Amino acid sequence: MNPLDIIIESSKVVTPTIFNHEIGSEFESVLYHVVKRLKSEYKGFIVISFTDAYASILKYLESIYKDARDVFKDAKVFSVLSYFEDVLGQEVLIKTKDPEIIIGKIKSNLGVKDNTLFLVLGLDIFGVKYPKELITVLPALIRILGRGEKNNILITFNFKAFPENVTEIVNSFALNLFKFGIEVGKNEIKRKLTVIRSIFLEYNLKSWYYTVYPELRFLPAV
Repeated sequence: MNPLDIIIESSKVVTPTIFNHEIGSEFESVLYHVVKRLKSEYKGFIVISFTDAYASILKYLESIYKDARDVFKDAKVFSVLSYFEDVLGQEVLIKTKDPEIIIGKIKSNLGVKDNTLFLVLGLDIFGVKYPKELITVLPALIRILGRGEKNNILITFNFKAFPENVTEIVNSFALNLFKFGIEVGKNEIKRKLTVIRSIFLEYNLKSWYYTVYPELRFLPAV
């Protein structure tokens, strides 16, 4: 089974899905393909962006994929501590680090959504600046986004930016967990995807090397 299919199909059955990544893994390319395939299966598409993460990722994807703007054009954006996302379909701007206010404003503006694809970006950047607030915001946000029927929640998180105990707390909320890293050899650096947790038990703890240019391609890691 293709690892892209594992991510997509598992996310449709149980949620949330967390993408653990590190700099250099180019996980954004995989995320682009996941969103592109999933979006049409849901009635709504909402991005929760902390500290301009959505603006940063979209700019990067536009430099690689000609249709990146089209893939994300229907997204409604809830921005937390944003400075640059007012031109990206921003629905709500939240200018505070206070977890109760953040969750309260998202809840009041969101209501209860059904059959919606949620993409949560930048919690890692937020958490580096406000580590105590991160551990409060994450579970509350998952609870709010998961109140409706048939919702799919995708969360990105740079695990390298935190001590292991914080990453373990974050990962404990994931029903699907995928790790995007880099493997440094003597003569080359490879990108590596590992399925940590999914509904496909036979693929859990299996790994693939992958390339993102000129196309996304996976090769089993042996």
